[in-house]
Amino acid sequence: MTTGREERGLLDWARVVARRKWIVVGALLMALIGSLLMSLLQDPIYEAEGQMLVEPRSGQAVFEQDPTLNVQNLDRAIQTEIQVLEGQRVRARVQSDLQLDQLPPTVDGTAVGSTDVVSVRVRSKDPRAAQRLADAYVTAYIETRREQAIDDLNAAGTQLQDKIDQLQTQIDRADAAQQAPLVAQQATYKERLDELQIEAALTTGGASVVKSAETPTDPVAPKPVRSAALAAAIGLLLGLGAAFLVDYLDDSVRTHEDLEELTETSVLAVVPTEPPPDNRPIALSEPHEFAVEIYRGLRTNVQFLGLDTPLKVIAVTSSLPGEGKTTTATNLAVVLAQAGHEVVLVDADLRKPRAHEVFSVPPIPGLTEALLGEPIEMVVSHLGDHLHLVTAGQVPPNPSEMMSNARVDNFLRALAARHEYVVLDAPPILPVSDSVALARWVDGVLVVVQADRVSRRDVSESLARLERVGAPVFGLVLNRARRSGTEGGTYGYGYGYGYGAPPPPAPDEEPAPSRPGTAV
Repeated sequence: MTTGREERGLLDWARVVARRKWIVVGALLMALIGSLLMSLLQDPIYEAEGQMLVEPRSGQAVFEQDPTLNVQNLDRAIQTEIQVLEGQRVRARVQSDLQLDQLPPTVDGTAVGSTDVVSVRVRSKDPRAAQRLADAYVTAYIETRREQAIDDLNAAGTQLQDKIDQLQTQIDRADAAQQAPLVAQQATYKERLDELQIEAALTTGGASVVKSAETPTDPVAPKPVRSAALAAAIGLLLGLGAAFLVDYLDDSVRTHEDLEELTETSVLAVVPTEPPPDNRPIALSEPHEFAVEIYRGLRTNVQFLGLDTPLKVIAVTSSLPGEGKTTTATNLAVVLAQAGHEVVLVDADLRKPRAHEVFSVPPIPGLTEALLGEPIEMVVSHLGDHLHLVTAGQVPPNPSEMMSNARVDNFLRALAARHEYVVLDAPPILPVSDSVALARWVDGVLVVVQADRVSRRDVSESLARLERVGAPVFGLVLNRARRSGTEGGTYGYGYGYGYGAPPPPAPDEEPAPSRPGTAV
């Protein structure tokens, strides 16, 4: 029975594979393609098999009468004969018998089960050549074995002849009474010598053909299916290893748990990016979308945090451009206004302003003109019930110095006196110092982090810069978050939402399927 920790571990591994699936798929495909290419480029190899019966040699001496004495272990004897078959002497004989210009391919001998039958296999690119070579090896071994047997018998005959000659010398020197036993012994040796001569003439060496080789019709190599299966297994293992290695080395923020490991600042919302059908915030275009519910949850968290510490002037920023700070700021302002609060959205990004494009209003006059003395009434645009906008205005040559000026504080306090919430779309932290300079004039800073885009180091550096100037960072927003399956709530986007911490849609509101989009 698996524990909860083990189940979470398996889920984490599954998420890594899903997240890095293209690495796994790529390694698998590369291995399969490589295997198929090698199979196509490799010449087919054919194997022919012949079989022969090999009687193990006995180790008895010439003068031993019991042939069962000193018989070697049968298995060991068969292995010894296989070594002879695969040896250089038999191979050279095959070359000579077939009149080959070079040594033939090596032979592979194996015992057939627990019998004395030896299988002789030879491989060649030519099926007919494989068959001829297998038969040639069998014939060469049998002839070699026969010659060795004849040599052994002839050597034994020479020993017997020496004994007979020695006995004849003794007979010639002995008297008549001593000659009788010597003559009888000499007669026995002569009889044994005759038997050896007959045996030498008739011996086969103890090896014979059991089955001649047949011409093979199907190659034994390459085996595309087997090679592909093996390559797929190796590619899968390599792909999984590479996926886990890349994931281990990946420093990007993916889930709200990653953010919680970096800082004690609360993650107030995990937002799926769902682009509206037009250029307006999704909270205006499609108020029933699931992402809007997340923004409403963010609104509730902001209101709750503002019970103890006033949060009227809120700067929304991010570590890098393109993480969704403008999307978050505009939608937060909209849902606050929809709750009946007087809200003014200020485009404080004087380098790449976007708010005027989102709401389709003229960019000038705006914040720059207000800081240069333009009356508030001239720069605040009325967008609808309770919602107002201050565009960035003319892009100045020195945005950072302008944000450090006390006029910004005066302007924001004047807006706060007329509205319940002032939401600033601030520049990113790492590329420029504008947000760090602006942070001193606000009641709270909300940092947006886009999942799978910004690294943990970047987030830590951004928070450290804000901390060094005493910026009141009150929360984080994880944008375009992936589905998470840890305890305490899940978040997702796409088809089939899963959610825990953010408030779910009303029972009579079905979340519409989301569409992929890009944060601004």
